[in-house]
Amino acid sequence: MKSNKLIVALMISAISSTALCTNVRADEENLTTNTNEITEVSNLSDEEIDDLSNFINDYNNYKADIPEDDEVLFEKNEKNIREVDGTNKFNRATETERDTFGEDKNVTNIDSEVKEKLEETKGEYGKKDGAYAGNNLRENTDPIKDIVVNNGDNENQIAITYFVRNDLSSQSYLVFDGKTYKASRVYQTGDSKGYMSHTVVLDILAGNTYTYYIKTPSYTSDTYTLKTKALGENNEFSLAYFGDPQIGSGDSVWDSKGLNKNTQAKVDQDKIDFAKAIDRAMKMDPHFYFSMGDNVEIAGYEGEYDSFLDHDMFRERIFSTVTGNHETYMDKNDDNQQNTVFRDHFYLPNVSELGSFTKNNEDGSLTYVPGDYYYTYGDTLFINLNSNNTNSNEHKEFIEKAIKEAEGKRNAKFSWKVVSFHHAPYSTATHTSDLDIIERRKELVKIFNDNGIDIVLNGHDHIYTRSKHMLAGEKTLSFEDAYGVDPSNENAKIKDGYSETFNNKIYKNGNVIVDGIGLDYDGNKVLNPRGTLFLTMAGSAGAKFYNPIGEDSWFVAKSLDDRSQLFSNLSFSKNSFSILTMDASGKVVDLYKIEKTNDFINNPHIEGENVRKESLQNFIDKVENLTLVEDESNIKNYNEAVDKAKAVLNDKLASREEVDQAIEVLKTRLCEVEFADAKIVKETKELDKKEVENSKNYQNNNKDERKINKESKQNLKKENRENVKTGVSSVMGYAIGLFASVGALFASKKEK
Repeated sequence: MKSNKLIVALMISAISSTALCTNVRADEENLTTNTNEITEVSNLSDEEIDDLSNFINDYNNYKADIPEDDEVLFEKNEKNIREVDGTNKFNRATETERDTFGEDKNVTNIDSEVKEKLEETKGEYGKKDGAYAGNNLRENTDPIKDIVVNNGDNENQIAITYFVRNDLSSQSYLVFDGKTYKASRVYQTGDSKGYMSHTVVLDILAGNTYTYYIKTPSYTSDTYTLKTKALGENNEFSLAYFGDPQIGSGDSVWDSKGLNKNTQAKVDQDKIDFAKAIDRAMKMDPHFYFSMGDNVEIAGYEGEYDSFLDHDMFRERIFSTVTGNHETYMDKNDDNQQNTVFRDHFYLPNVSELGSFTKNNEDGSLTYVPGDYYYTYGDTLFINLNSNNTNSNEHKEFIEKAIKEAEGKRNAKFSWKVVSFHHAPYSTATHTSDLDIIERRKELVKIFNDNGIDIVLNGHDHIYTRSKHMLAGEKTLSFEDAYGVDPSNENAKIKDGYSETFNNKIYKNGNVIVDGIGLDYDGNKVLNPRGTLFLTMAGSAGAKFYNPIGEDSWFVAKSLDDRSQLFSNLSFSKNSFSILTMDASGKVVDLYKIEKTNDFINNPHIEGENVRKESLQNFIDKVENLTLVEDESNIKNYNEAVDKAKAVLNDKLASREEVDQAIEVLKTRLCEVEFADAKIVKETKELDKKEVENSKNYQNNNKDERKINKESKQNLKKENRENVKTGVSSVMGYAIGLFASVGALFASKKEK
């Protein structure tokens, strides 16, 4: 009970400091904060404090070993320059060009045995291209190795995959719960050491404990105990969520300590550090464990995968993973190797060729990564994508297929639909402005929204980020509102109307267009939210960290810049989803919970509306009456602007926010377009009064659009009141903006 009170007090302290230290202004989602409606924490009612306490008690059910002196939240690094090491946090290359270790906690705590081996070998143990590097990495040469228990179709099925030497392969079998099984799936592995990959798919009863071993004519493995967990009340279960273990990776910080990447010293250190996160996660006793890919630095170094899998968790608990970009990397000096490492090591239930990735390498070898796959657990559908394949249409097709198949088998809707893949669309470190990430952001969010995806789990960017609940669609913002950086700041790297830091164009009106509209639900608990929540996990082995260039970006709800290895315990039940994020010592750094009513599960659009598009249609009609300057580039800019607006107009699933923003986005794009006359001035000096009145009625009629339980009614009433204000002001803003832009155009033509 003492621990409960402590955490509640810490949360109240964090909420209080946030409320009192934040400049209140209308935010980017038109969810205006009214200063008169801010309730100081000290004035919370007993009922509200009890509610907060109950929220924390939910997490105590996990029996987390949380030290009494823990803080709940880490502060962001608000300064451009780190106080510890003097490096610029906007440097996109800091992961490879930093001179000091700064706040990288694991570099200050190198394992004693690793240090001793470095001294014995006079540094050769960690030397790039040395006697303990690359192809010289230590490998497991046991006749049977790399045993992994993976998820099956659902909580009552598993698959056990293991490697057997070729000469023993045909006579090997699995003895599970006293019964003997031959493998149902056998592959020649892609490495050059002569192993076959075997998989046995087994039906189990979740909650039972099983013993098993693997036997060949001349060798018998150890006997392992697999512990499974039954679903709890309301089908509750939890999983441990890891980001980028990347065993064997490195940067200049580790180099300065004599541990270069792809050396035995670095592999051993990373394995030790990853075990800290695994061991902490195992104390939470989740139902299964989940990695977001980049399990190793180079998939082609089998020694790195041997080390990654060298933990009892992989044999005694259930493990799932997705492919990262490092799963496609191989040893360029081994021309005998075919990179099928991910397929060889893991069983993927309901796997598809959709999303698969194949590459013919220059030396004639092949890289192949299997496609998208799915499984279910309790009331949750997990859809796992291979994001090395950037064809969004393939992923869209698979998502729709998976939902249809899974709901058909279940004969009911799922409470939660979770998509997982490696490359994070919404994160805050150096990858957030990569062109391939921006492209995913443009394409995938709409697919997720349209298919009712609640949560997206990612890795890749080695930083912890929790997004707002994101709706698809473009949005126009000032540069500073978009990225939290004044455009005059040299870190924005703006040249000729383009920011190199954020890879985005700045239009002549000073605005940028961003992809995604965030709904900012205040607090750490929300009921029946719209949109998709994106969660990016930091490196769970602490092997490498990236600097935050976007922690104040428009989509961010939470960004942590503490440079320590983290993981989350994610809990699901029929009506709730919870995030509990901590470091390897058990220090809690983030808490968040989503709840759903049964009505919302069965009809997620129950609070929605038939989105009216008259304003957008009228605006497009007026724009299409303009006469363009006959220039190829000018016409191209005009067509792009109008076509994108029409795409929203014709989208039957477009949200109210997306429609409203489409007008502002169109205006921003048109400021780059030249028009030949000003005929439209007379027609647009006065917007149709009926249109304005319709908008007022439209907003007022939706005051009571969201009728949910008493717990969240106050927040939702505030949101609707502000939607009324901002909706009307938006219409008037459109009129004023159009008058001003067309008036300026007319005046400039008159001067000529």
